[in-house]
Amino acid sequence: MDTTEPTQPLRAGDAARRFADALAAEALLEQTARLEATLAADGGLETLFAVEQALDLAWPSSAPTCELIWATEAAEDVLRLRAFDDAGRLLLSQAYKGRRHG
Repeated sequence: MDTTEPTQPLRAGDAARRFADALAAEALLEQTARLEATLAADGGLETLFAVEQALDLAWPSSAPTCELIWATEAAEDVLRLRAFDDAGRLLLSQAYKGRRHG
């Protein structure tokens, strides 16, 4: 699933909360053992921290392990979030596109 514009910290945090909400809607929140958040280089370090904070706050109990990746290159998908269960199976993957200029 693609959505748009998580380039600012607040938008990226909102995207992370929507991702957690999607996991909850599919009854996958408690099954999530590991999260992976990849932010394109043009996303900014403060945006990466906003994603981390939003994911931590989204879980009713302690959040799963979260791997934060700050990519070295710009990309069309500014933020990519993936959730895995304890066996390493992919539960959910969502990509959020950056703001288009023009």
